Amino acid sequence: MSDQLERDAAGALIVGFTGTTAPDDLRRAIANGLGAVILFTRNVVDADQVSALTTALRAERPDLLIAIDHEGGEFSHLAPANPWPLSSPRALGELDDADLTRASARDAAATLAALGIDVMLAPSVDVNSNPANPIISTRSFGTSAGVVSRHGVAFVQGVRDAGIAACPKHFPGHGDVTVDSHLALPRVDRSIEQVHAVELAPFQATIAAGADLIMSAHIVFSAYDDQPATLSRRILQGLLRDELGFTGVITTDALEMQAITSTRSIEQAAVESIRAGADLAMIAIGEADPRALTAEIVGAVGNGTLEAARVTEAAQRVRDLAADLAARTRLPGLDGAPTREVAARTVTGQEFPALGGSPYVVDLTQGLHPAWNPYFSGLPEVFARIAPDSDGVVLRGADAEALGEAQAAAIGRPLVVAVQDAVRTPWMRAALQLLIESHEGDVFVLCTGIPEDRALVPANVPTAVTYGRNLVVLEAVTQVLTRRP
Repeated sequence: MSDQLERDAAGALIVGFTGTTAPDDLRRAIANGLGAVILFTRNVVDADQVSALTTALRAERPDLLIAIDHEGGEFSHLAPANPWPLSSPRALGELDDADLTRASARDAAATLAALGIDVMLAPSVDVNSNPANPIISTRSFGTSAGVVSRHGVAFVQGVRDAGIAACPKHFPGHGDVTVDSHLALPRVDRSIEQVHAVELAPFQATIAAGADLIMSAHIVFSAYDDQPATLSRRILQGLLRDELGFTGVITTDALEMQAITSTRSIEQAAVESIRAGADLAMIAIGEADPRALTAEIVGAVGNGTLEAARVTEAAQRVRDLAADLAARTRLPGLDGAPTREVAARTVTGQEFPALGGSPYVVDLTQGLHPAWNPYFSGLPEVFARIAPDSDGVVLRGADAEALGEAQAAAIGRPLVVAVQDAVRTPWMRAALQLLIESHEGDVFVLCTGIPEDRALVPANVPTAVTYGRNLVVLEAVTQVLTRRP
């Protein structure tokens, strides 16, 4: 096989790596044509280090794409390098100010640009129509196609304003599932008409707004195919390209997820996704081996299971995007004003009791997850910085002993109970009820996930919603809660 085929095969890959400097094998892969790399928390120390890392990676080949998941809310791979974390999409959707969403995305994207990152793997334009959804939550702008479309468009425009690339995800839509694709293969059984009206509407809108990339979902849409979208030519080529007219780069979600690898190897999945129409096959784990993956793609061309022209087409789209990005004007990093505005409006739009400076905080929150990277330990940490006499505990699962200890520790203090997506979490609902019913004294419930949790709080108990766990928002809430009565 030709050297050009090997370069094209490498050019259709986006990989993760370990460490905070550029490994030698990754440098060689970049020099040999690797399409893109994706950064995670494991690659980040501070802003200077990230800038040095991206500079070193591009020294091997200037047209390398460097990407990062950067959706907002609790989840930020850039936390040590970014003092103004992006607000959660749900918070932006609830405020429903498209100009603020655009400014927020522009601010965040300008920060990425200043660090040498040129692909923002956001926004999530999934319509979170199912409150039992275990993976999307406040990563979505809302529960209706109209809200998600409106803010998805504003977000894409903001990212483009900053001179880098936006990537709406997860196509055709991850909102109406009850299964986490990191763990198993979800299935959506809506009709084609329903899919067009709900799931596809935000993708149509963001494509029209200039989305440079689209990320596929590891979900079976039975109205179209019995294969997950990532591996379905009917969906990637037939639906996304032919019907919706998308001409940019299609990237897969991480192929190591169990929705894909429970029935095939990562290498096989890379070949199958490219054959289906993906331009970048993503292997996000730090152990990704670009040489082995390239060899698998070249081998598939050699044995006739993958057309060389499809590999060439994929790599050329990636190169075209890199050339387009190189010609754009980039904004300098901004100052976080949109995030502070979201925090101020979240507080002023609700009522908060004055609990004084020594509340006890029980933070009932979701377990740690590969897709979610909380950049602080929990609400007690936030309260302790602002009200040093406060105390509290973080619970990420059912723990009767720890819950009993928290009940005892809260005696004689105002109690703050935080919940995150309790509507889909039985242990959390039970703990919330127990804490409310057993505490003698002031109780306040803070809903830090989807706002549907408000329905779980008795009418006589004061409550507020943050629509996500953005640190700036939570600090603003803590300031008003811990004021003197």
